Amino acid sequence: MNIIKPGTRFDFVGKQKQFLVLSAILVTLSLGSLFVPGLNFGVDFKGGSELILAFEQTVDIEDVRKATSGLGYEGADVQSFGSADENRFLIRLSKISELNEQSVGKLEENFKTKIGPVKRLSWSETGGDVVYVRFDKGEVDQAALTTAANEVGLGDFEVTLRGTGERAEYQLKLTELQGRVADSFAKTFNKDGQAQVFNPTKGVERVETVGPRVGEQLRNNGILSVLISLLFILIYIAFRFDIRYAPGAVVALFHDVSITLGAYAVLQMEVSLPIIAALLTIVGYSLNDTIVIFDRIRENFGNLAGRPIEELVNISINESLSRTLLTSLTTMVAVVALLIFGGGLIQNFAFALIVGVVVGTYSSTFIASPILIGMHHWLEARKKTQAALLAQQDKENAQQAQV
Repeated sequence: MNIIKPGTRFDFVGKQKQFLVLSAILVTLSLGSLFVPGLNFGVDFKGGSELILAFEQTVDIEDVRKATSGLGYEGADVQSFGSADENRFLIRLSKISELNEQSVGKLEENFKTKIGPVKRLSWSETGGDVVYVRFDKGEVDQAALTTAANEVGLGDFEVTLRGTGERAEYQLKLTELQGRVADSFAKTFNKDGQAQVFNPTKGVERVETVGPRVGEQLRNNGILSVLISLLFILIYIAFRFDIRYAPGAVVALFHDVSITLGAYAVLQMEVSLPIIAALLTIVGYSLNDTIVIFDRIRENFGNLAGRPIEELVNISINESLSRTLLTSLTTMVAVVALLIFGGGLIQNFAFALIVGVVVGTYSSTFIASPILIGMHHWLEARKKTQAALLAQQDKENAQQAQV
């Protein structure tokens, strides 16, 4: 199946300067948008708590925001999640812990009174709703410890024993966030004598909490994974073809990733771990397109030897054009379906792939190939310069020998 008729000769190379200028502008704007307004990092990367709530009936998003503020979470980010008829909402909280120094102090005092001398009690603001405690006498009655923790009034704790004997340590995890949200929303939305709007048992579908240190580490690792992939692609292309092909491929991939991130920054869409996976997918997809064109160029170096590099590259792009468009259109059908019918995080993932497929197809033709031409001319000029230097050196050696 050919979308483009065989023998078609679009002048892609003749327009390379205009497209390179356009790409330079887009990449510059994209990189600038990473600082202003900047990327909207999700809970995965900046820390906080994220909840998904499902309602039995249609509710207004403003009512959900008011109910969230009534819990004491000012400035919470509330947005619809999935399709409109699902009645689901995504709530992001910058606060990751219900505990503070004062409440932890009350816990310790109650433990000393009800359980016995505390050997060590540790808690961190970045560690979430978790407290670690050791007692002088080692192991204690776990049920009594749970009761002592719960009666402080902070909520229900889940107590886990770690270690035995004198080295016994107890982990107390406060499960109050989910329960507090469920009970509060049930009281707010469920009216006596009316159909249930929010089910406190299954209405909180997901609760995820990430500390800021962990989020920063995940963010750094995500950036590092993309950079390492570009480095190994550079090495792979250099061995797969030769050095003249590698810079174009890597610049094209950097171009694709930059513009995709720029789109997320401008639209203030959330950047989370699945988006890093989407970026790596874009890198692989764009590289595949580029390698197909490079393979055809390398074949034509032998089949069309003697022709100018510009003509040879233009012929190769035209010969690969039908395959490139078919592949991109087929991929777009699947990705657009994910964007339309997928929910929440899947839609964000699909949006990244849509941008990546478009710019990846574009960059394989209008970025990688022109840079290949530039590298070819640079290497040829370098060979001529080296040949001239060798000839000059041979001439000088011959003259010295005659003297």
